[in-house]
Amino acid sequence: MSDQGTHVELLRDAVRGGTSDVVRVAHEVGASAAQAGVPLHEVMDHVERAYAPRPPDFEATRAAALAWADAALVRHADVSCHDPLTSLATVPHLRSRLDETYRGADRDGGRTCDTHVLVVVELPAGGLGNEIELALRALDVADVLRTVFTGDETVVQLTVRRFAVLTARDRADDVTVGLLGLLLDRTPTVAGQARLWVERLPASGDGVAPVLAGLCR
Repeated sequence: MSDQGTHVELLRDAVRGGTSDVVRVAHEVGASAAQAGVPLHEVMDHVERAYAPRPPDFEATRAAALAWADAALVRHADVSCHDPLTSLATVPHLRSRLDETYRGADRDGGRTCDTHVLVVVELPAGGLGNEIELALRALDVADVLRTVFTGDETVVQLTVRRFAVLTARDRADDVTVGLLGLLLDRTPTVAGQARLWVERLPASGDGVAPVLAGLCR
């Protein structure tokens, strides 16, 4: 990454110049590397090369490692909830949202299966194949889903061809599902008629895992 290379050069210059901000620059090296997905061992290599042929300074090495760890935790938490390209929720995040919904219903004396459903979209098989084409199709489908479901619904990609929206049951009416199908039909990357259905949720949270497993096949 170009920004990461710039930080490494700054660290090398700071070390060679004997400036007092070496630890600060090392911190920037670690943080920027984590944000770019660079592994920790490469960060340590950068620090060692900046100090070569002398051993690296302990404080600078510690600053780079701690900054990398802090930024990596934030990045991991974000990626584990949403796909970084499409911003669609991941399956683990959907499971977490369902668990919250069931707990809230139990607390209020209601049933999630009476208030929420999953609207499922299954795209036609064939057509697109490589990763770039599949990613572009997912972006288009995500745009359609968010055009139809504009509230706080959880929009998730279950598989390469299957997507779902966790929404209030009264939002999954025939008009909404029909509009969703119409917009998908007009999406060039979908290349065929998508299959749509409303998946009822189980009465108990214990039944969520089998439902999601079936949808993710």
